[in-house]
Formats: sequence, C-alpha cells, structure tokens
Amino acid sequence: MLLSSLTTILQAIGVPPSWSKGAQAESSKVLKFRLEMKSPGTAALEQTVLEVSSPHHPRYGKHMKRDEVADLLQPEHNVLDIILSWLYSNKVSENSIDVHGNWISFGATVSQAEAMFHTQFSYHHNSASQRSWIRTLEYSVPCRIWPYIHSVQPTTKFGKMKAPQNTDLSKRAGLPLDQPIVATAEDLVAECGIVMRPDCIRDLYGLYGTTASPDPANRLGVSGFLDQYARHADLTHFIHRFSSTASNLDFNVVSVNGGMNPQKSSASSTEASLDVQYAAALAHNAPVTFYTTVGRARSKSPAGELVVDDSQNEPFLDQLHYLINLPDDELPAVLTTSYGEIEQSVPATYARSVCNLFAQLGARGVSVIFSSGDSGVGESCLSNDGKNRTRFQTIFPASCPFVTAVGGVEGMHPEVAIDFSSGGFSDIFGRPEYQDQVVDNYLDHLGSQWAGYYNPRGRATPDVAAQAKNFIIRDHDTWLKISGTRFVPILRF
Repeated sequence: MLLSSLTTILQAIGVPPSWSKGAQAESSKVLKFRLEMKSPGTAALEQTVLEVSSPHHPRYGKHMKRDEVADLLQPEHNVLDIILSWLYSNKVSENSIDVHGNWISFGATVSQAEAMFHTQFSYHHNSASQRSWIRTLEYSVPCRIWPYIHSVQPTTKFGKMKAPQNTDLSKRAGLPLDQPIVATAEDLVAECGIVMRPDCIRDLYGLYGTTASPDPANRLGVSGFLDQYARHADLTHFIHRFSSTASNLDFNVVSVNGGMNPQKSSASSTEASLDVQYAAALAHNAPVTFYTTVGRARSKSPAGELVVDDSQNEPFLDQLHYLINLPDDELPAVLTTSYGEIEQSVPATYARSVCNLFAQLGARGVSVIFSSGDSGVGESCLSNDGKNRTRFQTIFPASCPFVTAVGGVEGMHPEVAIDFSSGGFSDIFGRPEYQDQVVDNYLDHLGSQWAGYYNPRGRATPDVAAQAKNFIIRDHDTWLKISGTRFVPILRF
C-alpha cells in the first residue's frame, strides 16, 4: 500500500511463525481499539513504583490514588484534543470513545480503521490454536499526530496468550503436553514431596498460624482467561478435604468485559480450579476474587450501538483497564496470574503499554505476581527477527520489571530448580536497578557460557521460585495431579 508523505509508519512486521494470512476482513465488522498517548509522566510513575515498593525508602507504602495516577499520566497540553479531532474526522462515534489518563478506547469498523491507519486488515490463522484473528502487518498515522501516539492495538499483536505448559510429568506418562493425571487415593495422603497439598505448602513455607482479616482491603485477585471457569463445587470438596481451619470458604466472581463463569461447562477448568483452590486454602480468611475476562465472545461497545468482536481483543488490556478504573478501595491487594506468552511474539510497544499498566497498579498498592512460564529457555530457541538465530526466550508479562515473576522448584530439603521452569533475560525491558547486585554476581559466575544467546542487560526472571510439581487439585468432581509454574504465583501472595 502506497503511503502519503503526510503519514508515518508506526509499526511494520512480517507474518509471524505459525500464522498465515487469509482473506481481507469484512468492511462492516467492528473492532475495539485502545490507543495509548505518550505521557511526560511515565518516568515519574515508574520511579514512584520503585520508591513506594522499597522498604528502606522514605516513601515506602505511601501509595498513590487513582486520580493521582491519572493526573500524572495526562498527555501534554492539547494532545487529547488533537487525537480526538482526528478520530472525529474519521467518523468515529463520539459515544464509542472513552478516555482515561493517557488511554483512549474507541470502536471502529474495519473500513474506518483501514482509512485511519492507511492499511488493510485481514484474517490471520494460527495453525497451533486453530483460531483466526483480524490483524494487520503495518499501520500508519498522520504525521501531525505521530509524535503523540505510543501504540494502537489490536493491530500488529499476534502473540498467543496461554497458561504455562510443562513437559515433565506429561512426557513421562506418555500423555499430551499439559495433560493432568488422575490422582489415586494413595496420592491424596502421600508423603509431602511425592505430592503437594495445602498442608505440605504450609509446612514447607511456615504458613501455619497466618490468618488474614476478612477485610476487603486484603482481597486476593485471581486472573481467569481463555474460557477457564472456576467451579464452586470443586472448591468446596477441596476445602473439606484439605483445610482444617475452615469449611465454608468460597470465592467471588467479577466479570470483566462480559467474562463468564458457568458452572456446568464440560470443558476442562484445571487452570482456574488450581488457582482458586490454593488461593482460598492458603490465604485463610482473605477474600478471594476471580476476575474472569472475556476474549472469545461478542459484546456491544460502551455506547451499546456497535457489535464488537471481542475475539479480536487483548485480554490483558481488557483486564488491566477494568482494574485501573476501579475505585481505590475496590482494588485487590494482590493480583496473581498464571498466563503469559513468549516475549518475542509481542510487539515491544504493546509490551511496554501493558507493563506501564501494571506499574499503575503497583503505584496504587497492588502486588502483581506472574508465573515465569513452563518452557525452560524457550519452546523453539529461535529468534523471529528474520535471522533465525539461536536465542533463549523469556515469557511476558513476567518480564515486565513491575511484576514479581515466580519460577518453579522441586524437592524439599533442598529445593532445586525444576527443569521446565522458564527464566532468562528480556530483550524489551532493561534490567532494573534492584536486580543489579544479584544478577551481576550470577553473570560473573556464568562467564562466557551461552554468550550471545541472551541479553545480559535485560530484566532477569524469575525473581523468586516456589514448588511446582505434583499438586493435587479437584476439577469436575475428579482428583487430579498436575505440575507447572502456574501454581507458584499463588504460593507467593
């Protein structure tokens, strides 16, 4: 597509591996876009997060309010008016536009978006997931607004969010990757170390006698994505079996962007089950909230007049924008998430936008915890920059420096790193100062081994590690045994 000299390309990519370009998207299909305006306050926000999170800093624990964060991130004078004028000139409905801080969300038809971004939106099919997304390989904006825009999505973001997958038990049992194993009666009472149950975790990490106040300020948030539904009946059975302190524990459900939590679905819900069950069992008395975010259904635009295809949306962005708009007293104290995607599959601008939103939560006092992943140093260990270099891969959002990334260990005395646990160094985010001493010592010990396969100046993951093998869970009235770093964010709350 020929571009006018009055436009500037914001981003251009090739078709990513495992994806193939298909038919052009229907011109009348409506997509929901999120546009991030550049903010002069971004550096100040990041510094604030580090200060309020550092125990020895005078500002430790002095968190910001929602409106303070929004005010800090306001774009420069007149920038919002310039962007809105551009949207209106492209006939974007005023009723579909929502502004918060330095973000604008709006609905637009494919034909509108193609005119706005000087591009063509097409279906792209992923051979692994067998799903198709509407995306483009490049997009541009007028030169007069280019200096003010950081990113627009969904456009060039092809990464596939997934729960961590390990290759340990499933390979030994001859099962497909990530396939849970039915637990036996012996497993339910086996010695700790052979399996993991709530009592094993309490003993190992000294969690006995720790009872939280049921105050909403202690809310523990659990992320739910990809049609994973947490089942109340399974939690009840789990608590009756493994909790000696309470038998009436349950969790609340919050729908994000139309997310559901049906109780009679026949689909596997192992991810949601294990997250909620161990959260409720170990965070005794702390209110547990399951944030279920839609990603595959259809819903209407904020104004109600446009049918938006949410299967094209980005669940992390949907969840984060819901959370940052909450009043301060409705935020979770902790948000734990066991989903991620290979960092190199994520556009750098998108990754920075999402990471900035996590920083906003951190500034307001939310501890954000992520699994580091279950693919070791990478699923393919090949770069996607067209050079096919051998390159270790890390997982995003665990690679964001404003979240705590948790890896996996096995064994008890001593604990040792488990072979499938992901870790490494980011190619997008620089190493934060708080990691310098430990990482420098590690790199000195490593020497030249693996030089060139990773970025020694990048943010290092994981930050900490916890048990990740042979956890007992309850799903669809069946006891299961499963492994993975999906558990470890729960163990670090």
